[in-house]
Formats: sequence, structure tokens, C-alpha cells
Amino acid sequence: MSDMPRHPARRAHALALIGAGLLIVTFGAMGIELGNEMARHGALDRESTAAGSYLRGLHHATSDARICHYAWEARHRPEDAACYAQAIGQLTDSLSGFAAFRAVQQREQAGRNEPLDAVQTRLSDIATWARAAERMPVGGEQALADLDQNLAVLSRASTLDQADRVADMLRNTSWQRRLALLGILTGVFSLISAGWVLDRSSLAAARAEASSRDLALRLRATLDSLSIGVAVFGADGRLWHWNEQLAVVLGLEKDFLRTGLPYNTLSAVLVVDGVPLLEPIEHIEASLGRSEPDPPVVVECQGTNGADLELCRTVFFAPDNAVEQRGFVLTAADITMRLRSERALGEAQKLRALGQLTAGIAHDFKNLLTVILGNLELAAEYDQPDQAEQRQEYLSAATHAGHRSEALTGQLLSFMRRQSGSPGCLHLGSLFAVLGGLLGRVIGPRIVVECDHVMDVWPVCVDAAQLESAILNLAINARDAMPSGGSLRIIARNVTFSVNADLMSLPVEEGRAMRVVSEPTPLPAGDWVRLDVIDSGSGMTRDVMDRLFEPFFTTKREGAGTGLGLAMVLAFSQQARGRVMVATGRGIGTEVSLWLPRGQPGAAETARTEVVVPSGETRGVQARAKLARAAQEEASRAGDGVLALPPQAESVLPESRSVVQAAPRPEPARSLQVLVVEDDAVIRDIVVTILGMAGHRVFEAGDGEQAFDVAASVEGGLDLLVTDIQLPGPLDGVTLSRVLVERYAGLAVVYMSGELTADSPPPRGGVENACLLAKPFRRDGLMEAVNIALEARARC
Repeated sequence: MSDMPRHPARRAHALALIGAGLLIVTFGAMGIELGNEMARHGALDRESTAAGSYLRGLHHATSDARICHYAWEARHRPEDAACYAQAIGQLTDSLSGFAAFRAVQQREQAGRNEPLDAVQTRLSDIATWARAAERMPVGGEQALADLDQNLAVLSRASTLDQADRVADMLRNTSWQRRLALLGILTGVFSLISAGWVLDRSSLAAARAEASSRDLALRLRATLDSLSIGVAVFGADGRLWHWNEQLAVVLGLEKDFLRTGLPYNTLSAVLVVDGVPLLEPIEHIEASLGRSEPDPPVVVECQGTNGADLELCRTVFFAPDNAVEQRGFVLTAADITMRLRSERALGEAQKLRALGQLTAGIAHDFKNLLTVILGNLELAAEYDQPDQAEQRQEYLSAATHAGHRSEALTGQLLSFMRRQSGSPGCLHLGSLFAVLGGLLGRVIGPRIVVECDHVMDVWPVCVDAAQLESAILNLAINARDAMPSGGSLRIIARNVTFSVNADLMSLPVEEGRAMRVVSEPTPLPAGDWVRLDVIDSGSGMTRDVMDRLFEPFFTTKREGAGTGLGLAMVLAFSQQARGRVMVATGRGIGTEVSLWLPRGQPGAAETARTEVVVPSGETRGVQARAKLARAAQEEASRAGDGVLALPPQAESVLPESRSVVQAAPRPEPARSLQVLVVEDDAVIRDIVVTILGMAGHRVFEAGDGEQAFDVAASVEGGLDLLVTDIQLPGPLDGVTLSRVLVERYAGLAVVYMSGELTADSPPPRGGVENACLLAKPFRRDGLMEAVNIALEARARC
């Protein structure tokens, strides 16, 4: 964390402190030095004064002794003798204080030892004298004269020492004054500088405050101009800032938002159908406690005002030197118009895709129509009794082509996410038995097709027609990747994973290192069947691999392909709860793997009859028709229902043994009185005919009003209503069924519609326990729906 830059005011404070400190130190030092000097000179002056008094006393006593002695010799008066005696006594007494006097004189100047010695010697001599004036020793006058002379020398030296002390004191006082003046000037300059810096910093602070105020106003204006609502909360969960749009987007009252508003209070207001719109504060506190910020939390919901909202919560960390400001930002955007635009765009794209899809499958439908119409025309030519076998062959071929068109429609609806396939337990052996001949004619003679033996492979729970279509699409793609010919292998094997498996981490096979998976999630642990379609083509580039599963993406020339083949394979794998993995390499070929979950055969599958076809059977459509009739007769004798053959009318049986399963046929119901309501006369005739062949008494109507009149005229009441949901006129199928159920308490209902799918919910407002029948349907499907509806009604 970087250091804070020094503010100008801090410099001013430092200068002010320096100036004040200098002034205090200067004046304090002056006072202390002055006191010390005065004390020192006072002590010196006291000692010098005492020494001067001592010296003057000696000099005065010496002068008195000489004067009084001369007066005595001249006048012989007693007072002169007394004066002389007193002077000699004073000189004698002063000898005791001479040592202190000598010390003072020597401290002041070391060059006075000679006169001091002479004075001490004369005083010692004088101490031995008699104090009478008439008894002065010989040489006494000279001794007094020498003493007086030396005292005069010492007196002049003391006077000079005192003058030197005064001059020295004056010199010291001058330096002190200069130093004091310098300190005072420095302190005053520091204080002036501090004042100037303070003035500048005050001006800078005022400018910064004005700039911050302007910035705050601009930020406030910017926030208020946003089309989304913004709220800033602190780490304690209290509101710091917000804009006006927040209350508008969230549908809050104008004065509800305020500084310090708790987050929980806001969350308690934003509740729709008992569910709070905002994230719990505990989750946010956990995010704030982490060292690294979490990614934003975004959720789409419907607000209290009915608008579609996008709420986003973002945590922010704002370092501020020693402390770190933490909080979170809540944004609320009204996405109602955006969602409407996206829905409109989605519908437009769906229409465009539907147009492209229709153009792409026109060729397949034309082929199927050609097969149907051609076989029907051929069947019409064989109208003689002895030509029944040939006529049945062509009718069977036309019927099978019709089944193929139904399967193709189901695949297209599955791709458009409108209808799911009808899965069943499928053994791949029965599928692989016919793939060789089918694919051989589809992809041409220059490509060798190899289908491995898969009798030991587990069954899979998928729609057989969709799996066949998926393999066919993959084979066509492989053919286009091998324009000069090559080989195509179709193999299947059992794989068991003890733990969830990432398909991208599986070992690279045969150098195909570039791979892509339809879903990034791992494959769940368990038993899987892996079906591989492997070609020896040129492989694919990374750009193609990245867009491999996109609908309408194709590498073929304009008009040569629809780009829906692999997209349909992907849709099929998703419905089967499986995966698609594509592995390729330049010049090595491509391997497309379908990972399908292992299927468990149910009771219906285990009860089916198996018909064994002997090897060497004649190939062709005629052989398939004979086989179908034989299997149907055998299944009818066994009581297990109608035979369900694979839907490849063009394919032939291999020489090896093949297993064909027969689907169970519902038992015929008792004779009932049935009302069939359908506005399409052709479909109505088919339903009436099937139910009549089952032994029921059938009444029919073309709309709801006619059906109501027919029902009123039926004697003995109705047992079953089979009605289309969309009927012309005021009474649709749902309304008609409700009215008739109120009149006939035991009435069973079957709803028919082309809009129904295998996973469609019951129609809104429909009667309970009604059975749904999706168009197109066959006789077995209709009879099964009738039985289910009757059983459900009987349980009520």
C-alpha cells in the first residue's frame, strides 16, 4: 500500500513548529546564558571586591605606618606613635588573609608572583617588628617603601583586570545579542513561511473542495441520467448512494430510499409471490469476507410492478492507505423491451430456419411421395384376384414409405424442440443387419461399408427410426469427405465407467487428436454403448470443428447441403440423454462417436415374438413382404399382436440370420356406443371404420354443435367420445367433452390433435382421465388410446 502524499498544510505546520521552536530555544538560551554570565561575573566581582578591599587596606596601612613614623620623628606626639602602632598591627594582622588574596591575584593573572612574594616577605618581616614608633628596625623605612611600591603594582594590575573582565563581558554579550537576533529572525521567517504555506494550502484545499463538489454533482447527474437503477451499499449493509431511476425501476415509493437504509429493509419490500427478489445479506457478507472479489451475481426476475428486471450485485474493494473500504453495488435494469425484442428476433429466426428447413427436406419428401404414388399406381394395375400377391407387395412398399415420411416428420419436430421421439429398447444387431445394404446404395460403390458384429452389445433405449436417420446422416457426411472413395466403418462396443468420465480426457485413438464434444459436462458413471462411424476421409480443420454443431452450417457448396445433418444427430443424442464426440485429424479421417446409455428391456419388449429368418432368403421388396405376412400370421397365432418391421423398404436382408420383433396388439374391447367428432371427413371416416371393425356402434359428427345434436338423439347413452380438440364453431373439442361428461357420467374421452406430442400436457380445461392421441396415428394406436381411456374411466 503506497504512502499518502504530503499535504501542503503539513509543511506549513512543520515550518510553524520550527519557527516557534527556534524562538523558544533562542530566548531560553539567552535567558540561561545571561543568568550564567551574571552569576559568574557576580562571583568574580565578589572575590575581586574582597581582594581589592584587602589590597586597599594593606596599601592604606602601609601609607599610615610611613606617615605616622615620619610625624613621630618630627614632633614626637603620642597620637603619631599610636597611629604608627595601629598601622603596624593592621599589617601584621593582614598576613593571615594574604593566602586568599594571593589565590585571587594568581587566578586573574599568572604573572604577579614576584610582587606577591615581595609583599608576603615584607609582611612577614613587619610582623616581627615592635609596634612602638621609636623602635622601628633598621631598614624599616625601606621595607615599607618596597611594600608600598609592590602594593601599588598589584593595585594597578587589579584595576586592569577589572577592565578586562568588563570588556570580556561586553564581548560575550555582543555575541549573545547576535545569536539571539539570528534565532529571532529565523523563527520569524519560519512563522511567515508557515503562514504563506497555510494560505496557499488553504487556497488549494478550497479549489480541491470545489472540484470535488463539481465532480460529485457530475457523478450525481450521470447516475440520474442512467436508464438503470444503481444503489451503493457499505459493508454493513446500509445504503450510501443511489440514483432516481432505482425507485422507478423497482417500483418503490418516492421517499422510500434514504441514506443509511438497511439492505434487509429494501429486500423485505421487493417480494413477489412470497419470494424475495434480492440475494440474502448473508451471501453478500460471505463474499465481502473473501480476499478476492467474487464475480457479479446476475438474475432475471419479474418485479413488483410487473416489469421484467435484471438484477446484478457486484462487490467492490476500494483501498484507502491503511484501511480498505468494502461494499457492494446493486443495479436494476428494466429488460422488458429487450426481452420482447429478443422474442421477436427469435420468432423471426425460427421462421427463417423453418424456411431453410422446408427447402432442405423437400427433396426427401419428394422421394417418399414418388415411392408412395408409384407403388399405388403399380398396385392399381394388379386388380385381378390372382394378382393379390403382387398387389400386396406394392401396397406394403407404399405403406412403408408412408411410415418413413412419418418418421421424417417426427425427426424434424424433434429438431425444432416440439416433439420427442418414442424410445424403445433396441438391439443394435437388428439395425446393423440392414445397414450394410442400405448404406451401400446411399453412399455409392466407391466406398466400402463395414458393419461389425454387434450381437454382444447391450440394448439401447432410443427411437429406432431416429437412430437409423442419425447413422444415415453421418454416412452421407462421410461420403462427402471421401470424393475419391474410401472406407466407412460402423462399430459398437460396451463401455463401463466407474466414475464420471470426461470424454475429452480419453486417450487419443489413431492420431485423431482434434476433438469436440456436444456437452462439456462429464459423462455420468454407468454402462454406455459407444457407436462409432469412422471414415478414411481428409478430416476437418479447427474452424470447422468449432462450428460443427451449429444448425445450417455446412462446408458444401451453395445448395448442395442444408447443414442440418449433424444438428439432427445432436438433437437425437440429447433426447437419448447421451453425447456426441467428434475426433479428427488432417489426412487421418474423422470418427463420430454416439454415446448412448444402456437400455433395460421392459415387460412389453420381453413379451414380443421373435421370428427367425432362414439364411439364403430371396432379396428384395417381395421377400420383405412375404416375410412380413409370415411373421404377422405367426404372431397372430401366438396371440402377441402385429409385427413391427424396420422401416427400410429399399433395403434387403443379409444372408445371416435376422431377428424381427412383433409389437403387442391390444385386445378388442366390448361393443360400445362411440361418438366420433372430426371436421376432416377423411380422418373421420378412417376412425369410424376402425372402431366399426372393432365391433362398436359408431356415431359421427363434423363439429361441436352437430355432435351435441347427435348425442341427444342416441338411445341408451354414450360410452366413448373420440373428438378432435380444434373444431369449427363455438364448441371446440374440450368444451364439447365437458358438456357431454356432465350428461353421461361414465363417458370416456379421447382427444385427437396434430399439435399433441408424446410429452404434451392435457389441454387446458379438459376432463380428467382423458387420453391424448397424437396425429398421425395408426389403428393400433387408436385402439390402445380407446382402451386406456375406458380403463381410466372405469377406475373413477
